[in-house]
Amino acid sequence: MGLLKEDEIASRTRMIGPWDYDPEEKMLVRETTFKDFKEAIGFINKLAEVAEKINHHPDMTVCEYNRVIVATTTHDKGGITDNDIRIAQEFESILETYDSVSYTHLRAHETVLDLVCRLLLE
Repeated sequence: MGLLKEDEIASRTRMIGPWDYDPEEKMLVRETTFKDFKEAIGFINKLAEVAEKINHHPDMTVCEYNRVIVATTTHDKGGITDNDIRIAQEFESILETYDSVSYTHLRAHETVLDLVCRLLLE
Protein backbone atom coordinates (compact mmCIF):
# COMPACT_ATOMS: atom_id res chain seq x y z
CA MET A 1 0.00 0.00 0.00
CA GLY A 2 1.59 3.23 -1.16
CA LEU A 3 1.20 6.87 -0.32
CA LEU A 4 -1.44 8.84 -2.16
CA LYS A 5 -0.42 12.03 -3.98
CA GLU A 6 -2.06 15.31 -2.99
CA ASP A 7 -4.23 15.42 -6.12
CA GLU A 8 -5.43 11.86 -5.41
CA ILE A 9 -6.20 12.82 -1.81
CA ALA A 10 -8.19 15.87 -2.92
CA SER A 11 -10.11 13.90 -5.52
CA ARG A 12 -10.98 11.00 -3.25
CA THR A 13 -11.94 13.06 -0.20
CA ARG A 14 -14.15 15.30 -2.34
CA MET A 15 -16.20 12.18 -3.10
CA ILE A 16 -16.46 11.23 0.59
CA GLY A 17 -17.32 14.36 2.52
CA PRO A 18 -15.95 17.56 4.03
CA TRP A 19 -12.52 16.30 5.09
CA ASP A 20 -9.59 18.69 5.29
CA TYR A 21 -6.09 17.67 4.28
CA ASP A 22 -3.23 19.14 6.32
CA PRO A 23 -0.18 18.96 4.03
CA GLU A 24 2.27 19.82 6.82
CA GLU A 25 1.06 17.07 9.16
CA LYS A 26 0.12 14.83 6.21
CA MET A 27 -3.22 13.91 7.73
CA LEU A 28 -6.93 14.07 7.01
CA VAL A 29 -9.03 15.90 9.60
CA ARG A 30 -12.80 15.99 10.11
CA GLU A 31 -14.88 17.68 12.78
CA THR A 32 -18.56 17.42 13.59
CA THR A 33 -20.88 18.31 16.46
CA PHE A 34 -23.41 15.99 18.08
CA LYS A 35 -26.41 16.84 20.25
CA ASP A 36 -24.71 15.76 23.48
CA PHE A 37 -21.75 13.97 25.09
CA LYS A 38 -23.38 10.54 25.03
CA GLU A 39 -24.00 10.74 21.30
CA ALA A 40 -20.42 11.93 20.64
CA ILE A 41 -18.97 9.02 22.64
CA GLY A 42 -21.32 6.56 20.94
CA PHE A 43 -20.06 7.75 17.56
CA ILE A 44 -16.43 7.37 18.62
CA ASN A 45 -17.12 3.86 19.91
CA LYS A 46 -18.66 2.85 16.56
CA LEU A 47 -15.72 4.26 14.64
CA ALA A 48 -13.32 2.51 17.03
CA GLU A 49 -14.94 -0.85 16.21
CA VAL A 50 -14.34 -0.28 12.50
CA ALA A 51 -10.78 0.89 13.14
CA GLU A 52 -10.06 -2.32 15.05
CA LYS A 53 -11.46 -4.45 12.22
CA ILE A 54 -9.25 -2.83 9.59
CA ASN A 55 -6.30 -2.37 11.99
CA HIS A 56 -5.98 1.35 11.30
CA HIS A 57 -6.44 3.67 14.27
CA PRO A 58 -7.19 7.38 13.83
CA ASP A 59 -6.77 10.00 16.53
CA MET A 60 -10.22 10.73 17.99
CA THR A 61 -10.98 13.60 20.35
CA VAL A 62 -14.09 14.90 22.09
CA CYS A 63 -14.00 18.66 22.72
CA GLU A 64 -16.58 20.86 24.43
CA TYR A 65 -18.60 17.76 25.43
CA ASN A 66 -20.17 17.15 22.02
CA ARG A 67 -17.68 18.05 19.28
CA VAL A 68 -15.71 15.17 17.74
CA ILE A 69 -12.46 15.65 15.84
CA VAL A 70 -10.95 12.73 13.94
CA ALA A 71 -7.50 12.87 12.34
CA THR A 72 -6.02 10.03 10.32
CA THR A 73 -2.66 9.34 8.73
CA THR A 74 -0.56 6.24 8.11
CA HIS A 75 2.40 6.90 10.40
CA ASP A 76 4.63 4.10 9.14
CA LYS A 77 4.20 5.34 5.54
CA GLY A 78 4.49 9.04 6.42
CA GLY A 79 1.22 10.20 4.90
CA ILE A 80 -2.17 9.29 3.49
CA THR A 81 -2.90 5.78 2.17
CA ASP A 82 -6.00 3.83 1.19
CA ASN A 83 -6.50 2.97 4.89
CA ASP A 84 -7.01 6.64 5.71
CA ILE A 85 -9.52 6.99 2.89
CA ARG A 86 -11.34 3.93 4.25
CA ILE A 87 -11.49 5.47 7.75
CA ALA A 88 -12.94 8.64 6.20
CA GLN A 89 -15.55 6.61 4.32
CA GLU A 90 -16.50 4.67 7.45
CA PHE A 91 -16.75 7.94 9.42
CA GLU A 92 -19.25 9.29 6.89
CA SER A 93 -21.22 6.03 6.79
CA ILE A 94 -21.59 5.98 10.56
CA LEU A 95 -22.40 9.70 10.63
CA GLU A 96 -25.32 9.16 8.26
CA THR A 97 -27.05 7.13 10.98
CA TYR A 98 -27.27 10.18 13.25
CA ASP A 99 -30.10 12.68 12.94
CA SER A 100 -28.87 15.44 15.21
CA VAL A 101 -25.43 16.15 13.76
CA SER A 102 -24.88 19.83 13.17
CA TYR A 103 -22.82 20.95 10.22
CA THR A 104 -23.70 22.50 6.92
CA HIS A 105 -21.39 20.60 4.59
CA LEU A 106 -22.75 18.32 1.95
CA ARG A 107 -22.76 14.67 2.95
CA ALA A 108 -21.40 12.11 0.54
CA HIS A 109 -23.67 11.85 -2.53
CA GLU A 110 -25.94 14.66 -1.23
CA THR A 111 -27.10 17.41 -3.58
CA VAL A 112 -27.49 21.05 -2.61
CA LEU A 113 -31.27 20.56 -2.69
CA ASP A 114 -30.93 17.61 -0.28
CA LEU A 115 -28.86 19.81 2.04
CA VAL A 116 -31.44 22.61 2.00
CA CYS A 117 -34.26 20.18 2.72
CA ARG A 118 -32.28 18.58 5.56
CA LEU A 119 -31.57 22.00 7.13
CA LEU A 120 -35.23 23.03 6.86
CA LEU A 121 -36.31 19.85 8.64
CA GLU A 122 -33.83 20.25 11.51
